[in-house]
Amino acid sequence: MKQWLPVETLPPPGERPGKVWVLVEGSQEHSGLRWRRRMAGLARTHNGGFEYADVRSIEEQDQMDKGTGKVTHWLPIDLPHYPDDLEK
Repeated sequence: MKQWLPVETLPPPGERPGKVWVLVEGSQEHSGLRWRRRMAGLARTHNGGFEYADVRSIEEQDQMDKGTGKVTHWLPIDLPHYPDDLEK
């Protein structure tokens, strides 16, 4: 069984996978209380970490208050190679 890896274990720039599962944790102010929110989704990686728009999209999908979502964990995606091109 796979386990979520802490964000600090993301490989260094140049060795990162192109896209990974991420766990975004944030919060939502509602009814006078601050609610903790968590949601997983796909995010692209780059030398600075994760694609800003991907993280914001996950944050929005889970109705987190804008800017509260942070990537805390990640999970590698092990997909097989694409199938051969059908147009040969």
